[in-house]
Amino acid sequence: MRCKRKKSKLQRKIRKYIIILFLLFTAIIVFFESKAVPFQEKYVKTQAEIISNNSISEAVNEVLAEYNFAYNDISNINYDDDGNVISIDTNSKNINVLKTAMNEAVQDKLKETNVEVLVHIGLFTNLSLLSNFGPKVKFDFTFVGSFNSEIESTFESAGLNQTIHHIKFIVNAKIITLAPDYSDAIEYTTDFEIAQSVIVGDIPATYANIGKLS
Repeated sequence: MRCKRKKSKLQRKIRKYIIILFLLFTAIIVFFESKAVPFQEKYVKTQAEIISNNSISEAVNEVLAEYNFAYNDISNINYDDDGNVISIDTNSKNINVLKTAMNEAVQDKLKETNVEVLVHIGLFTNLSLLSNFGPKVKFDFTFVGSFNSEIESTFESAGLNQTIHHIKFIVNAKIITLAPDYSDAIEYTTDFEIAQSVIVGDIPATYANIGKLS
């Protein structure tokens, strides 16, 4: 009889510990889930902007290296007999070739980008001491990108009677980030120097703010 009572008491203790462990485990899951959702939104958005920007930069730089256009392949400065700048011509054909190649390269690069990020679960606590502790949680996300681009020409004073002519590729990107239970849109503008040249002499006023070339 006494043995049965001991068994019954032991079983109640075991059931009690199991319930406590289950409640504790559930509380931990709920805690980290509540932390993971806002963390995911903030972290994935930041990572998406960094990675998509790097992808665009990589695509543009690959095109620039492939075509290797010099300043004179894109723009030509005409002087009069006294050495004054009278006109600046642009090579529309080469500009359009570059722009088309860059647009295609950026689209292809973004299509290839599938991201898998592993972060320690301790990072969810927002405590720096625990940020590298605990098992890792995986975040997967992909990009859907839309953007428009133009090639822009600007002039910068470089001292007495000297002007730097910049020709830049401007990308206005809208990147939609897709992750499980989460999606967001990022919009940003980035630019890349295609070519530049130092012009000696006065620039005609009509070229002071030439702006977009295409």
